[in-house]
Amino acid sequence: MLTAFFRQDRPTAFLPLPLLVLLLWPGAGSGGDPSFLPVEGIMGQVVAGMPLYAPLAALFTALPWATLPMGLVLALWLAHGLCQMANDCELHERRNRLPALSVILLLALMPFGLLPDAALLGMCIVVWALTRAWTSVGKAQIGSALFDAGLLLGLASLVYLPYAFLTVVVWATLAVTRPFRLREYVLPLAGLAGMLVVGWGAVHFISPSSWDPAASMHYPAGATPPKAAHWMYRVVLWAVLSVLAVATVIAFASVYARSVMREKNIRASFLAFAFACGLLALFAWWLDDRVPPVLLAAPGAVLLAYPLLQARKPAWADAGLWCLLLLACWARWAG
Repeated sequence: MLTAFFRQDRPTAFLPLPLLVLLLWPGAGSGGDPSFLPVEGIMGQVVAGMPLYAPLAALFTALPWATLPMGLVLALWLAHGLCQMANDCELHERRNRLPALSVILLLALMPFGLLPDAALLGMCIVVWALTRAWTSVGKAQIGSALFDAGLLLGLASLVYLPYAFLTVVVWATLAVTRPFRLREYVLPLAGLAGMLVVGWGAVHFISPSSWDPAASMHYPAGATPPKAAHWMYRVVLWAVLSVLAVATVIAFASVYARSVMREKNIRASFLAFAFACGLLALFAWWLDDRVPPVLLAAPGAVLLAYPLLQARKPAWADAGLWCLLLLACWARWAG
């Protein structure tokens, strides 16, 4: 039932998502525990330092209650962007809305995952950039699409600087889809560099203090660490995620094997994106022992749709989604 509703490519699939975000919003059952009540101190739980996130940082400092509506907007934006990318680029064998549901569940499984932090805002722009690049695959002239993708990645980097590294995903797409042309490799880098230079120039005259690249990669000193989950929750969570991971690998390999060459190239490009996000997550863990949740949730949501779509018995797919939903509720309401 649950899987069947999101398997269809219908806009109505987005109707229950705002209620789901409200249900899983951090602090729902914390009893006032500050480590699970970020509306009272969001700036102690997010990385900041790049100019395009500065207005939101000022807003949350002045009006802590604004974190909920902004978190809702960003979660829905990301859910829509992932579905649009997966459907327009034909990452799956059929159009669907499953990534919209799974990205919210995966974010909610991680501490402070639904908070409107810089990485979440920047990922919405990254998905836009990759959609622009991947939908141009197969066209004779893709120079404007590559430059646009670079500009958008530069825009995302002005929110969360490590996203500049994702230029390698565009290069990986070129490497598997087109013969080597140096100009095509330079265009996304030129767009990225141009956006960063323009952004730095504007900030240098308007608000120099909002440009702090080092701060955009570190959680604030003394940030409240996430509350340790109950050991039983961790055991159940890892068991469910392990089963889903194995199912995802098997389903993705099966779909990839029967894909035509263009589909294989796009899916290989998406794997490059997932791998790059994994590297950024490892880098963040190395810096602060914490990972921006969206780095794992965004690629994971698209990958999770493969076993859910390929399940021969819908009941098994429903069981996986219900397990994630119950675990997310456990994480948010227990304690």
